[in-house]
Amino acid sequence: MKFQVSLILTPLLLLLCFTERCQNFLYPLIDPGKLYNYVPPESQVSFYLYNYENLSDPNLLLVNDPKSIALSRYDRNLKTKFLIHGWSHHKDVPWLTEMREAMANTKQWNIIVVDWAPLSHVVYIEARVHTPVVAKQLAQMVFTLKLFAGLNASAVHLIGHSMGAHIAGYAGLKIQQMSKEKIERITGLDPAGPLFEWPHMEYLDEVLDPSDADFVDVIHTNGGRIAMITPAGHLDYYPNGGEKQPGCSLWICSHMRAVEYWTASIRNPMLFQSYFYKDYKRSSNVEELETYPMGILANKHFPHGTYYIETNEEYKDYIRTVTTIKDSYT
Repeated sequence: MKFQVSLILTPLLLLLCFTERCQNFLYPLIDPGKLYNYVPPESQVSFYLYNYENLSDPNLLLVNDPKSIALSRYDRNLKTKFLIHGWSHHKDVPWLTEMREAMANTKQWNIIVVDWAPLSHVVYIEARVHTPVVAKQLAQMVFTLKLFAGLNASAVHLIGHSMGAHIAGYAGLKIQQMSKEKIERITGLDPAGPLFEWPHMEYLDEVLDPSDADFVDVIHTNGGRIAMITPAGHLDYYPNGGEKQPGCSLWICSHMRAVEYWTASIRNPMLFQSYFYKDYKRSSNVEELETYPMGILANKHFPHGTYYIETNEEYKDYIRTVTTIKDSYT
């Protein structure tokens, strides 16, 4: 039956889908067997180091290759932050370009983008299967920098959007297993929900959770739809309730708002002031409550739990690009 359906659909799909990338998304209908037979090579995960002096010319860092590190602009005196995209994105998608440039321009950190585009430009279910491969390579890169550049786990911060948030979590676990140390921080930007939280919660080793780093903070902007609604960190922020963001009619708009909030917090760290939800819920005057920043300034010394914040249009003053679903196909 599967063969008959494929035989009927294949000519139609080929007529409607001319590009290779489009066919990559639809191949389970064109060739169902391919989904179950493909084993992704680790070489399809790349690491690019960005420096404020030349943002258009990143250094390619290679796992277990000290020469690639020695010839790069990697600064041993700075902490290191890894940025990880999610399903169907790539290193030059607008939000990731803007985020890495905003962070590199602070001159405070080494900024390394984890580009797993060859493994993410596939149907969602296959990309989900690929996440452990990406996470293991990320852990190997952190270990490579530890061996050849003196990187300490306490100087590592993984920042992942959507499926990338869970890659960060699994990588944090693998780093613990390899080095017996926890990395400093993981930030989950609207962690993906399908095949992680629903139809059922996956095992914690493949889902972001507080044990993956010394400090885990999460920003939920489309929970219960494209993303997780369940708390996944020491601090879980729920802007505007965490499900739908102001001005958004499509789920993808709310889902992408998490990366915009994060980048805005780089340019104005005090922009987003949130309330500890337990205090907010029982207070009759929120103006008397202590506030806690959401974004880059969040830290493990804040009370652990959930946070609420109502955002306004001010964040747009700090954002120069908008990423839409069209960017998944460019």
